[in-house]
Amino acid sequence: MLVLLLIGVLSVLFYFKVIKVNKYWEEKGIPYIKPLPIFGNMISNVFQRKSFTDLIHDMYKAYPNERYVGIFQFTSPTLMVRDLEVLKKITVKEFDAFPDHKFFTSNDTDPIASKILFNLKADRGWQDVRATLSPAFTSSKMRAMFVLMDECADQFIKHFKKQNGVISLELKDTFTRFANDVIGTTAFGVTCDSLKDRNNDFYAMGKELTTFTGLQLLKFSGFIFSPKLMSLLNIKMFSERVTDFFKSLVKQTLKIRTEQGIVRPDMIHLLMEAKKGRLGYENQNNDIDTGFAVVEESELGKTKRQRKEITDDDITAQALGFFFAGFDTGSTLMCYISYELARNPDIQENLYREIIDSCKEKVTYEAVLGMKYLDCVVSETLRKWPLAPFLDRLSVKPFTIESEKPGEKPLHLEAGSTIWIPVIGIHRDPNHYPDPEKFDPERFNDENKKNIKPFSYLPFGAGPRNCIGSRFALLETKLIMVKILQHFELVPVDKTPNRIIFSTSNLNPLPDGGIWLGFKQRS
Repeated sequence: MLVLLLIGVLSVLFYFKVIKVNKYWEEKGIPYIKPLPIFGNMISNVFQRKSFTDLIHDMYKAYPNERYVGIFQFTSPTLMVRDLEVLKKITVKEFDAFPDHKFFTSNDTDPIASKILFNLKADRGWQDVRATLSPAFTSSKMRAMFVLMDECADQFIKHFKKQNGVISLELKDTFTRFANDVIGTTAFGVTCDSLKDRNNDFYAMGKELTTFTGLQLLKFSGFIFSPKLMSLLNIKMFSERVTDFFKSLVKQTLKIRTEQGIVRPDMIHLLMEAKKGRLGYENQNNDIDTGFAVVEESELGKTKRQRKEITDDDITAQALGFFFAGFDTGSTLMCYISYELARNPDIQENLYREIIDSCKEKVTYEAVLGMKYLDCVVSETLRKWPLAPFLDRLSVKPFTIESEKPGEKPLHLEAGSTIWIPVIGIHRDPNHYPDPEKFDPERFNDENKKNIKPFSYLPFGAGPRNCIGSRFALLETKLIMVKILQHFELVPVDKTPNRIIFSTSNLNPLPDGGIWLGFKQRS
């Protein structure tokens, strides 16, 4: 009898959690991509037949004439938004209905990861933390950090100037080492030379933190599939080894700086100032900006708010989040800029000429940010190779998308609905960017950039929850590309791929085997 009862209960659960949920979008009367039980629309990625980026792109293209389409993250119904006006409503106009990302972890099981800005929910103090941190990422703060970035860039160039001939390099490994050194010095006050000391602890921790293959990819998929289950199993987003390393590092740094009165233009100092209530948002009207791709801070982020005392764990969490975001994405951007320049020597030559004209004596903050063609090259790279293939939002209250097209019905979304914004699809949509597979920096020149449709360009997100570190990422990327092209020509080598095929076993948008290029010293 007990066995029959158990079978009955499991059957009911299976029906409601697996079978009925797959009819969610059908019952709402909107177009949707037919799911499989349990796997939803994710099976080709789960079994490594298709990369995650290609999966997003293909789902975007499935219904080219629809404003939105229903998909399934495993058993979770998700709305993929294609229409730019709907996208604008969700990210900006109706932000109070969609203020959150999907929550990956809980305060109880993962007290550090749960405090990272990306993971914070609106009802857990996201706005307070954003307002506290945003002054640390203004143009004036980036100007101060430029000196530290410049030291890392010079160290990078000196390492390769010692070698002769064409230096064949795997770019992802090379640029993660540069990004590691930049984040080490600008965020934690730690000086590294990861090209020379290839196994230093700081780099090793960064690699462990941002590697999404094998068991780490399986764990990350578990957080997407069922965050509650991962919490019940007491599985943390980051390993205790990584968390303990950064907690110890931050604690020791804070102690030394407090005792010795050390002041350094880095993230730890700015967070210490925030802890003392001395960090306020500054007017940037008279400061040079970082370029077309930079996202402006919303009024929510500029508003001074009272919040609970900032603890050492808060500082550790934000520094760790900064590392997590910058270590991988910044280096990936550098890889694709280099790849496109090597594959398009005429574009590389134009950029080299601008660099020579702009930096006759030395490379300065003003010179780097004043190069218009460099900004076009970086902006176009972010269009063609977005660092995140999609954005997500989570609703906190019911919301209705009104009908506009003939035959379309209003779509009523419940609180807790998940939205995906397919950046890779929007950026490569010929309706927004003619000949989207072509690398054409002129799309972003002074004459043409005014034609780019609002909300069709989303390399750092949109609305109040855009990427807080866009200025930092753009500045370090532009600086290292300037330094490299001053001294080297980027050339294809035997291992340089003719076309990029994203790895199906790695969550990062990179090919198996990496991206190989040559550094050829200029005479």
